Amino acid sequence: MLSIVTSSYLQVKVSTIKARAKLISVSLLHPYVTLISRLALGGILVLAGIVKLPNIETLIWEIEQYQILPDFLAVAYGWSLPIIEITLGMLLVLGIYVRTSAVVSGLVVLSFTIAKLNALARGLDIDVCPCFGPAMPLFLLPSLAIDFVLFILVIQLLLHKSEFLSLGAWLTAKKGSPKSQ
Repeated sequence: MLSIVTSSYLQVKVSTIKARAKLISVSLLHPYVTLISRLALGGILVLAGIVKLPNIETLIWEIEQYQILPDFLAVAYGWSLPIIEITLGMLLVLGIYVRTSAVVSGLVVLSFTIAKLNALARGLDIDVCPCFGPAMPLFLLPSLAIDFVLFILVIQLLLHKSEFLSLGAWLTAKKGSPKSQ
């Protein structure tokens, strides 16, 4: 009798877990969730790029403190990073080339994460991350948590192709319409 009750209980538990997992999966792939992910990731990138622009020399110095790139690459990375962040952010906010922008954004965030983990592993004396320039200095560990959240946003954008409120979908529909041919 106990085995029947236990078996029934386990079946109910498993079906409940499956139902909750399906609900979470459906919720994460909802167009509004994807829109929020797109706007959050894009907005953060635009903000990060804009606050770095007036302080390029400081950004380059901070990149050099990680001792990963040779000086000439650190300079190139410092000059290009704010422009790349702003461009990727705007593409995401507008909904143009969302998946491509999400992949490149993920690679940018991955470069940040590798640099921070490398600095921690080597015991470098880097306490503050230049993520948002001098506008918002972040300690290294909280900035790693932000990187993790950004990765989740990237993954969500890659898993769900939502054209909800995206300029890219409108442009694609416009190009393929009979009136434009």
